[in-house]
Amino acid sequence: MSWRLAAIAVAAALAAAAQPGAVFEERIEAAIHREIVLGDLAGAMEQYRAILAQPGIPRAVAARALLETGECLEKLGKEKEAYSAYRRVVNEYADQAAIFRLASIKLAAPSGPRNLKFEEGTPGKVPPGWRGPALPKDANYLADLRRDGCRSRTGCAVVMAPVNVPGQAGNLMQSFSATAYRGKTVRLRAWVKLEQFFSTDYGGLRMPGADDRAQLWLRVVRANRRIGFSDQMDDRPVRSSEWTRCDIVGEIDEDAQFINFGVMSIGGGRAWIDDVSFEVISN
Repeated sequence: MSWRLAAIAVAAALAAAAQPGAVFEERIEAAIHREIVLGDLAGAMEQYRAILAQPGIPRAVAARALLETGECLEKLGKEKEAYSAYRRVVNEYADQAAIFRLASIKLAAPSGPRNLKFEEGTPGKVPPGWRGPALPKDANYLADLRRDGCRSRTGCAVVMAPVNVPGQAGNLMQSFSATAYRGKTVRLRAWVKLEQFFSTDYGGLRMPGADDRAQLWLRVVRANRRIGFSDQMDDRPVRSSEWTRCDIVGEIDEDAQFINFGVMSIGGGRAWIDDVSFEVISN
C-alpha cells in the first residue's frame, strides 16, 4: 500500500504546485470575459492590473494580461497608453512567442490609409479600415457604411453620437504609419455634410442644436508620443446639409510615427463623409 500512498502524495504535491498557475489562469479568463462579453473595459483593466501586481505570476499570464490591457486601451481610444502596453510586451516577453507576435502586429501600423472611397464593407457596419472608439455599453453610438444618399456612386459613412456619450461627439477614424510621409506636405480632402436629426429613435437622441457640427480632422503623433501637426477644423466646422468640400493641408513632422485622421459628429446631428482622399502635394 505504501506505493499507493506515495503516488497519492506525489499527485497532491503536483496539484498544489500547479494551483497558483491555475488560479492566475482563472483570473485572467474572468477578466477577458468582463472585457469581451460584458463590455466593461474599465473593470477588465482593473482586473488585469491586479493580476500583474501579484507576486509569482507566470510569464505567460503576465504577457497576456499586458496584451489585453493594450486592447482595452485601444478600444477606449487611448492610443499612446495602448502603444506603451504593446511595446512592453515586445520588450519584456519575447519568450512568449504567440503573445509577442500579436503585440508586434499591433505595433506595426498599416503603411497607408485604406478604403477611402468606402468601396469595401457591409452597409450598416463600420467600414473596413476605419474604426470608432469604444463607448459605454448603454451608448447608442452609430458609425456605419451607407450605399444610399451618398455623393459618390460607391459608398459613404455616417457618424453620430447620442446624449449619453461624454461630450456628445461621435468619431470615425483610421491610423497608419507616418514613415512614408515624413517631411512632406499632405492634403486630406473629403466631402462632408451635417444632417439635422429630429427623430427620437436610437435611445432618445436629443433634438438638433445651434452647436451641432461636423469636423474633418488630422493629427500627427511624433516620437515619444508627442503631438505634431494637428487640425480639426475648429475654425471652419461644417453645419450645412449640403455636401461641403473640406481640406486639411499640413507638413508631416520629420520624426512622425503615426498619422490619424477622421470625421467627428459633435452634438445631435449626423455627420456624413464621402469621397475621401489623402495625398502628398509637395516634398
